[in-house]
Amino acid sequence: MYSVLFVDDEDIEREAMAAIIPWKQMDMTLADMAWNGVEGLEKIRMHRPDVVITDIKMPVMNGIELIREAQKISPLTVFVVLSGYGEFEYTSQAMELGIRHYILKPCDETQMVEVLQKVKEELASREQKQKSEQEYQHTMRRLVPYAKGQILRELITKQELSQSDKLLMKRFLGTAENNFMLLAVRDEDQLDQLDRFVVTNILSELMGESNVIMRAEADHQIVFLIPAGLRGNIEPIVKKMHREFSKFRKAALRSAISGSGRLEEVYELYCQIQELWHLGKLEVRQEFLSRESLRSGTGEVSMMVDYRKIRQAGGFEELLFEIYTSYVKMEVRDFSITEMREAYQLMLTVLYGAEEEGILTENAPWPLVRQTVEECARRQGISMPDTNDGRRMQQILCEIYRNIRNQDLTIQYLAKEILYMNENYLGRFFYKYTGEKYSTYLQRLRMSLARRLMAYYPDIRIAELAERVGYPPDGQYFARVFKKETGMSPSEYRENVKTKAEPRQGAS
Repeated sequence: MYSVLFVDDEDIEREAMAAIIPWKQMDMTLADMAWNGVEGLEKIRMHRPDVVITDIKMPVMNGIELIREAQKISPLTVFVVLSGYGEFEYTSQAMELGIRHYILKPCDETQMVEVLQKVKEELASREQKQKSEQEYQHTMRRLVPYAKGQILRELITKQELSQSDKLLMKRFLGTAENNFMLLAVRDEDQLDQLDRFVVTNILSELMGESNVIMRAEADHQIVFLIPAGLRGNIEPIVKKMHREFSKFRKAALRSAISGSGRLEEVYELYCQIQELWHLGKLEVRQEFLSRESLRSGTGEVSMMVDYRKIRQAGGFEELLFEIYTSYVKMEVRDFSITEMREAYQLMLTVLYGAEEEGILTENAPWPLVRQTVEECARRQGISMPDTNDGRRMQQILCEIYRNIRNQDLTIQYLAKEILYMNENYLGRFFYKYTGEKYSTYLQRLRMSLARRLMAYYPDIRIAELAERVGYPPDGQYFARVFKKETGMSPSEYRENVKTKAEPRQGAS
């Protein structure tokens, strides 16, 4: 039932209104009456009526002033204006205040009922709209977590987002900085729905609900998308979450945190998480895994193999360069051939889910590198053209890498001593296939490898670096070529690397 307040300075009008309108029949009640605007405003504060019927011309405070002040304290109240002939100026002001219902004085019961019926329809329509909006908001609050979870699952499994998902994601992220981490939580036993609910609630309370941007379940773990700015505080937060969860259920939770990256790199961040789980199997059990916590022992592998670049390799040569670079890094750290093979096996597991044993069987460095390249190429659908020229070019590239440390690896040496082909033919063939001269290519390759080794191991001696990429160990010639290529001496480049913040996985 809608409440009505009637404001008029004429007693007869007020009494007639109270008597002639069938309030109950109209599902309305006359809550109160007032004789001027000031009294009316006080009673609006008191009753907060659904409808106010007010005369325009009244002493002390007229109807226009009453409406203007009342809208500040009761913005949902609907006003009906009573106006007489010659009061157009007041009526115009009422229209400017958004008033849509008018009754011309003098009026009878029929006119009053007709206007009040329209007011009642407006109130009913507004209520229905509010109810629908509340139901919509309630539904959205229930659906938003599912929508976020679906989007995050698509991101971590590298699925193509639909246009509607892209719009939703933009809405969910708002003005958040495009720099995120993934936090994954798991237990030896699979976490059930209630467990996941409890973990999420505890984490949201500890780090702030707004920082739990998205959540999804995948591979028996809960994955959270969180701001990268939390990195400095994330470990104590996660360990406290573990302790709080153990009060709910005795369980040994484990968590892993990725590096940071843009939203477009979430798939790469998820692969880092998978890498950490696999590496964690080889370590003493840790409840919180990060790249920093696994930098010694087997964890050093994760710093040598650049999963993102390997995964994104668009051709055989790119793949060959990445695998060979990881081999040289392991060699610098004195990995045995068995440790190298285990590292590459782990890489295959992380990248392709290749859990089976014995994929890699070679027991010598270069054959192992080549076998690993071929295995990655097969799984990623990368190959040289299956033609005589394609197979010949693949052989040339492999021989260049296998002999890259040879200081005499000129085109003459490569043609005569390794490939057993005509030097001029090799030069023309190589240029046709690559678009650059052999000597230019070899120098660029050696400099690229040198830069990657210094980015990984800034403290490497220049003499050792020079020798590893095929230059005399005194380093002088290497230094001249390096400066010509990069604009910096090897020492300057190394210092530049050291002063930069540590790059996330995939940076070189």
